[in-house]
Amino acid sequence: MESTVTIARKFAAVSSNVLIVGETGTGKELMAQSIHNASERSNGPFVAVNCAALPENLLESELFGYADGAFTGSRRGGKMGFFEQAHRGTLFLDEISEIPINFQGKLLRALQERQIRRIGDDKVVDVDTRIIAATNRNLRQMVIDHEFRQDLLYRLDVLKVYIPPLRERTADILPLFSYFLNKYNNKFGKDIAGLTPEAQKMLRNYHFEGNIRELRNIAERVSVMCEHDTIDKHLMETALYPEDVFSSSERKRTDNDSVLHEENTISPNVSIEEEQIREALRKTGGKKTRAAELLGMDRSTLWRKMKSYHIE
Repeated sequence: MESTVTIARKFAAVSSNVLIVGETGTGKELMAQSIHNASERSNGPFVAVNCAALPENLLESELFGYADGAFTGSRRGGKMGFFEQAHRGTLFLDEISEIPINFQGKLLRALQERQIRRIGDDKVVDVDTRIIAATNRNLRQMVIDHEFRQDLLYRLDVLKVYIPPLRERTADILPLFSYFLNKYNNKFGKDIAGLTPEAQKMLRNYHFEGNIRELRNIAERVSVMCEHDTIDKHLMETALYPEDVFSSSERKRTDNDSVLHEENTISPNVSIEEEQIREALRKTGGKKTRAAELLGMDRSTLWRKMKSYHIE
């Protein structure tokens, strides 16, 4: 992580586009904000956009804006888009992989020309905006799957920052937990001093699939539940493995009834989850979106699990 921060500091000194890659919850937006704050653009705006949260029919108007009277219901006087709002600052495009491929050409042109045209307007607007994009997906694989434009990838992937998952930097777990615990001590009026050695060991050995975001949630959960000045093993176990709606037997029955278990022969050396993912991909012809729907998970979760099982 120290190496990652050192690289990010070097990138902050220039205005080239940056692509931040890492799993969900690793702190990609925090890294983008830090790069902006350490750059010559720090006095300018930092505009963060979650591309996955923008409906496709609103993408162009939100990113590029629109002119007065551009369409029914439009704001009088028009509206400035995110590119103009980030003028002389930084535009952070989070979850860039979720931009529909039929809109990627317009985004590419804006990045190349450093100009945008509002919807309903006949003039172009020059924008001096640094782009920092982030993704938790393999964009190169998406290019192969014809889900992402190669020329757009090359335009975004000039400087790359990889943020490792928390399970690969276990030395960070306890310091980060202490930071969050102190934060929630102040918020909830608690005075929790720390963890017992057994609780520390449980926390270090936990597989943080949700990374730092999950660690923060666990710290908040523990601080609410703790009634003493120390977090013990029992409390940590309750926080790490809370009871869910389904019991293990109910979950097993549900799995057996799944469409993914139609007369499948599972090798004893292959986990049930891995076989489910492979079967879903076979059934959908490799279409990850449809496979994720069959599995009842979002695409980013499916991609992360595919990566962990080395499924191409």
